[in-house]
Amino acid sequence: MLKRILILYIGYATLLATRCKPAKSPFSALILLSTAPLVFYTKTTYAALDWGLGLNSRWAIDISSKASWDPDTHHSAMAHAFGLDFHKVFSSESGDIGTLVFQPYLVSLNNVPNPPFFFDDGNDTELTWRIANFNYTALSEGEFNIRAGHFEIPFGLEQNIDTNGALRQYTFSDRGIKADWGISVNGVLPALDYEIALTRGSGNEIENQENPYIISGRIGSPSYKNLVSGFSWLYGDVLGAVGVTRLKRAAVDVAYYYHNWEFLMELSGGKNEHTDTLNSLIEVSWRNALEDLHLYIQWRHLQLKPESRWEAGDDIAAGVRWLPMPYLEISTQYEKQVDLIKQQQNPTRLTLQFRLRI
Repeated sequence: MLKRILILYIGYATLLATRCKPAKSPFSALILLSTAPLVFYTKTTYAALDWGLGLNSRWAIDISSKASWDPDTHHSAMAHAFGLDFHKVFSSESGDIGTLVFQPYLVSLNNVPNPPFFFDDGNDTELTWRIANFNYTALSEGEFNIRAGHFEIPFGLEQNIDTNGALRQYTFSDRGIKADWGISVNGVLPALDYEIALTRGSGNEIENQENPYIISGRIGSPSYKNLVSGFSWLYGDVLGAVGVTRLKRAAVDVAYYYHNWEFLMELSGGKNEHTDTLNSLIEVSWRNALEDLHLYIQWRHLQLKPESRWEAGDDIAAGVRWLPMPYLEISTQYEKQVDLIKQQQNPTRLTLQFRLRI
């Protein structure tokens, strides 16, 4: 069985890597294919070697495909992702040393409008990094840790809720960046959780172009409670398709859990260069007792003041996430812009995603 998984991993990674531009495919193939022996070694040495990579670790091969359709323009697009999700806790006799998270993915786009700037176009394939970092936790029993690598920027709801690879997203599109390369200090104290980060500001790749950077952080109440709140900030130059943009943000977020219900809110304000901006999000969701069915609805409100007057727009999104089997996830989401902002006109979109985690 393990050999079959190894062959599947190598074959699918090679297929996607060959879709890359010639200058990029050797590097992309090398990263993904080199992880295949790591996966095989992890599973085969776990039982025999207590010091092997399998101890205190978990992994999955993550394959997903999503199709989206705009009922107004009849435009359709597809995106495929294939990668490794590896999580390992390193320990010694005196306690935990740190946690490694390693998630390289090949992402292939087909007819996708307005793709992320590190793709050449909407029909490109690139190596992407969701999370790839080591969090050193041996200094003070988790109260002061040091994280280095690629991680989600500590800002708002994204800090405590994992949306990587999911249709359900929050407000990172307002900032133009979700995860970044850098270093942070973080910890869990009796009364609060915190993370303060200095990152490159270039997102998926470490770029020196125009010297981007981000200083960000979030301080919040403990994430395990039924009522969680936090304060976030972000300042820096973020690299995008047209160069760097100076961003300033401050935000508050609140999450409340009541039985099977979840209520989320995030409010943020700041500037994009010289344009004032306000952003708010409210979500209500419900999970069944087995947590294999999740229904949610979101309302987003955005205000921009590019000159002397404010412009406002509203978006709604409703979605369903269903796990018919432990390793299979089926999700669908409908998004519609109710009021329009000239600078940010988003299409109506119906999306269906299948995700297999082996």
